[in-house]
Order: sequence, then structure tokens, then C-alpha cells
Amino acid sequence: MNLMKAVFVIALSLILVNCTSEDPIPGPMGPQGPAGTNGTNGTNGTNGADGSNICLSCHNADFKVVQPATFALTPKNGSKLGYGDRYCKNCHYDEGYKQYQANGFTNMKDASGPVGVTGINCTTCHSGGHGSAALAISGVDAALRNGSSAVTFTEQWVAGVPIVMDFKNNSNTCVTCHQPRDPYRTQITTNSDGTVNITSSRPGPHYGTQTVLLEGFFAHEIPGTVAYPAKGTGGHRTGASCVKCHMGAAKNGAGNHSFKPVLDNCKTCHTGAGVVNYDINGGQTKIKNLMKDLAKEINRVAPLWTLDADGGLVVPSSQASRDNLKDVVAKAVWNYRLLYYDHTYGLHNPKYAEALLKNTIAALKLLP
Repeated sequence: MNLMKAVFVIALSLILVNCTSEDPIPGPMGPQGPAGTNGTNGTNGTNGADGSNICLSCHNADFKVVQPATFALTPKNGSKLGYGDRYCKNCHYDEGYKQYQANGFTNMKDASGPVGVTGINCTTCHSGGHGSAALAISGVDAALRNGSSAVTFTEQWVAGVPIVMDFKNNSNTCVTCHQPRDPYRTQITTNSDGTVNITSSRPGPHYGTQTVLLEGFFAHEIPGTVAYPAKGTGGHRTGASCVKCHMGAAKNGAGNHSFKPVLDNCKTCHTGAGVVNYDINGGQTKIKNLMKDLAKEINRVAPLWTLDADGGLVVPSSQASRDNLKDVVAKAVWNYRLLYYDHTYGLHNPKYAEALLKNTIAALKLLP
């Protein structure tokens, strides 16, 4: 009995301990409180660019197929000259052109030998990289090593006056190399009797006279009855560009990176039945015949300057044959070679070419 009493007392004490525990007993949920004040709206974020559109604007079929295929058709592809001439590398070698863009037109020959072993390729003109992608997509191809920057010529036509040419936009890449060098004053010596000696075996400006003919200068504008058009006013200078004419949509092995003009581009300005080839309305034929007439006159007054089978002027190889020329004859030779090295029979600036040829021919006809 005493044991049962003890057990009862212990059990009762445990019950009383539980009744005084601090653990709360959940009661019913109270009513909903009043709503809080609305927070401030966040600002709209900038929409991200569509990655597929940005990539495909460059990495498309034109980039992968058309550009390489057309570039394979141009003489510029892999162009290299022999190691002999150190200045040729500025435009005819990949390494030389890149140095030209970085340091200007320089002697590309160092103590260990000539600089330049790689031919012209895509990365010669294009630096590439995604850093310029936004500008390229917006219409300005900043990936070009020289695109929109004006070009200072390597030579000066008038002593002390730099020639700065700006064809705007990507056409300035063409100006970089398609410029004449070897100016007239470095090719002649003057004798005591007023005659001149042409000291160069390759008289005339360097190949690449397209830009100066397009602009309409760098020739000896001998006065005559035919007026010279003002500089920079030619139709192809004001109404077209290197890129528009030479890099249109690819067609029949021309256009795009072949750099060969497409006749369809001409038809946007030249209309009519006479636009069947680049001899539009006989314009090239006219200049070609005038060039033959000029060559014939040079041969008449300086017989050692002979004619080839097509009536073109042949430069004599011996220095004696290039000595003791009248000044006007030497200037006529320069004018002939200026047009010859363009290789378009005046197509870049027909009016300037015609005035130059007719006035030079007329001046030679006055000589006995």
C-alpha cells in the first residue's frame, strides 16, 4: 500500500510539471490585418540583342562562300613581288601592308634581308575580331585596317604640298595603294639648253593611277583649246565610289571581292542601247584612239620612242634614247603613261582624259 501511494505521488508530480511547461498551445488564427503601402515600380531593363542575328550578319553565306570564291578571281589574291624592291612590299605583301598601316610608307628592308613573305589575303585588309562587330553591323566596317581615314600620298605633285585624298568610307582602303608614285620631278634632269633627260627606264607614275584620274589631277595639264574639268568634279567621282562600282553583287565572275566591276552597276546611271559593255557609247574607243594619236606624235618628234603592233608607245631601253628631249615631249610621255597605267582607257574620268590627250597632241603638232 505504501508503495502504491509513492507511485501515485510521483505520477501526480509529473502531470503538474507538464501543466506548467513554457511551450505555447496554439490558438485560433486572428483576423487579416490591413494591407501595406505599394512599393515603387522597378525600371525596365535594356533588351538584350538577338545573338543569332548579330552573328549571322557577318557569318553568313556571303562571308563563307561568296567572298572567298570571288577573291580567288582577283590578281590581288596572294599577290607578291620579288624580293628586289623594298618599297613594293608596302602594298604587295601581307606583312608590308600591315607595317604600312602601322608606320606609314617605309623602306621594308632590314639588316637581315627583305621583309615580307606572305601574299595578300583576307587579313591583309581586314583586322577581324569581334571588338568591331557593332560598328561593322551598323554599316562602318571598322575591321578594315584603313577604311574611312583620309590617305596622305607617299609623293607630292607640288613640292612641299602634301596630297591628302579622302574618298570617304571604305573606298579609302583602295586609295591606300592605288596611288601613283615616282613624280615627274624625280625622273628628269634639265640640260643647259633647256632640253631634259628622262632618267627612269620606267617613266611615268607608278601603276595605280586610278585615284588621281578619278579626282582629275597629277598630269601635266598643257594649255589648249579643250577645258580641263575642275578637280573632283568627274561623274564617277561625285556619283559613284570604288566600292559601289567594283564590289557590287557577285555576277558572272565579277563583283564582290573580285574587285571587277559589274556592268549592272553602270546601268543605274548609264541608260540606253549603248550600254552593252564598258565601252559605253564608244567612250573607251575614243580615248584609245587618242592615246594612239599621242603615241604617234611622240614617235614623230622623238623617233627613238617607237610604237608596238597595236600603236602603243614603247619606252626605249637605253638612256641615250631618253636624253635631250624637249620639255613638252617629256611631259607628253608622262601624260601618256598616266593614262596607260590606269588600264581603263579613261573610264574613270573620260572628260579629263579627253582634254589631256587633245591638248597634249595639239602641243606636239606645233613642233617640227
